[in-house]
Parts: sequence; C-alpha cells; structure tokens
Amino acid sequence: MNPKNDQLLKQKTPWLNDFNPIWVASNIALRRNVDKFNFPAKLPVDRRKQIISLISKELVLHPDLKNPYLLKAEEMGPLEKEFLVEHYLSSESFQQAHTGEAFVVDNTGEFLASFNMKDHLHIQIIDIKGDIENSWNRLVQLEEYLSEKISFSFSSDFGFLTADPSECGTALHVTTFLQLTALIQMNELTEHLKKYEDDAIVTSYLLGSDHPVGDLLIISNRYTLGVNEESILQSCRSYTTKLMSAESEARQRAKDNPEMKDKVSRAYAILVHSYQIEAQEALNAISLLKLGSELGWISNLTVPQLNELFFNVRRSHLLRLFDSKISNEELPHKRAEYIHGILKEAKLLI
Repeated sequence: MNPKNDQLLKQKTPWLNDFNPIWVASNIALRRNVDKFNFPAKLPVDRRKQIISLISKELVLHPDLKNPYLLKAEEMGPLEKEFLVEHYLSSESFQQAHTGEAFVVDNTGEFLASFNMKDHLHIQIIDIKGDIENSWNRLVQLEEYLSEKISFSFSSDFGFLTADPSECGTALHVTTFLQLTALIQMNELTEHLKKYEDDAIVTSYLLGSDHPVGDLLIISNRYTLGVNEESILQSCRSYTTKLMSAESEARQRAKDNPEMKDKVSRAYAILVHSYQIEAQEALNAISLLKLGSELGWISNLTVPQLNELFFNVRRSHLLRLFDSKISNEELPHKRAEYIHGILKEAKLLI
C-alpha cells in the first residue's frame, strides 16, 4: 500500500470528540474553477494534472492545515476512495476517480479537497460542533489565500462559475446531519417537515435512500445562485435549530412511551447478541441505543462512543479496523464482533 494511503486510513477521526446527541455532523463545501481552463469533463489528462499541480502546491502551504498531503486517484485503491466518501459524508462517489483526479487531506480528519471530479476544486470541512459559521470562515480563509495566487472563474452576472450551472453563484453548500430518532420512531417527522417547510432547504436521507437510515435527516441549501453566503448559513441554521428543538421535545415525551422502550430493548438485543449484522440494520439499532442511553435506559455508554460506533460500522471504516484482511462474506460477522466489543460494558436498565 502507498504510505500516504495507509496514513489516510490511520488518520484521526473527529467522532470521538462529538458530544452532540442530535446534531451529529455538518459538511460545509465550496466549488471553484480556475479561470481560462475548461471544466474537467472537457480537459485532457495532462491539463487536469496541471490543475492538480497548480492548486495543490499552494493549498498544502496554508497554515490552517495540519500536515496536508496529496493523494493521486490512480494510486488509490477502492477501500481508500470509499473511506473518503464515508468519512467526509460526501454527496459524491469517488470510486470512478482515476488519472487526472486527486485529493488533499490533513491530519485533523476534518478537511478534504478534491480535484477535477466535477469542478477543478471542491473543498470541504467536516464540523462536529454545530459551528457551521466557524467552518465557513475557515473555508473563506482558504479560498482567499488561494485566490491571491490563482484566478478563479467568476462572472458579474452569475458569480463563481461551476460545471453544473445550478451550483453557480456562491457555489456554497451547507449540509447538516441530524439524528431525529424520537421524531422518526414516533412517526412525527413528516408533520414537522410540513410545518417548517422552506423553499430554500432540501432534505434527504443517508445513502440516497427514500427512507431514514440510522434516523439521520440530511438538510442542505437548495440554492447557491441569487443568495449570499450569510443567507445560506442563516437558513440552514434556522431550519436545523427548529428540528432540533422538536426532537428534544419528542425525546422528553418518549421517556414514558412503552413502544419506544420496546424498540430500544430490541435494538440492544440485536446489537449485543447478533452473530452477523448488515450495516443499515446496525445503523438503525445504534441510533435507538443512543436514544436509550440519553434517556437513562442504558448505562456505561457515552455519546462520543456511540457516534464513533455509528460511523465505524460502515464498510470501509470497518475494513480499515481489520486492516482490510477480511472478505465481504465475513464482514457481517466481523461487524457484529466489533459491536460486541464496544458494548461489552453496556447494560439495559429497563
């Protein structure tokens, strides 16, 4: 394995410091393209490599990044590419990335830059503190630093130009991931989505599913053109805060709900006693376990432990824990074993 690929799989994960039971994570991202170059889909390999060299040599010098390093797509295996998608909660797949495409990450486990996927540059910051404004400020500093050396495509009419015209303007995407276990399990989420409906916001579920996976609701801005960055941040913050408040109220009502106690008890049994378990089933059960822990129904578990467990049961994260020396057939059993180890001190109190 390329030493940098190995470094990627062993890098720090932010989830162990994630104490938020509802707002699990955010992804704040900007797209930029270098002026006078065609978009990546219209560029030959040598010109795409030129883009990578041009941007990455400046990016890795930025003082905000901690030991950043470049990963060339053609030198990466499927596991590393899948890990990037999982770790950074990316809306894009990197499995088809090849020569002329690349990534820069650093040792914080919070920063990702991708090159020539859809646009020349896509920079993302993962936030686990619910502080999207601070993450946005970090992105602004990075972008301003780069724009002193590199001219980005900009139109006075359409703002920053992107390969997808619908992403022009600010080219800013703010995405928050809320674990709305009580609202979803008590069938109240649809009612609240209608109540707080906002044309500037779009909601979806993990893995592109048409139903909740792990009780996560994904919230992001619909528009990047015709709105400014402050408006995007405010809309996402406002919508997210309303749903968090509704979820907190639902969790209080769940304390005396026998159906919720039954669901949490069954989730505990599945996780503690399964011989093998698939990722989606594990994610759904861990979400319920997290709720049970917060309501005092389960002891000897912390929010950071459960957030870390939630992310580590996904395929590439699990494979990296076992040094990828297990087959797909063995994976459900190894996932169950891993979960058993994390929950060995947990106790059901209801």
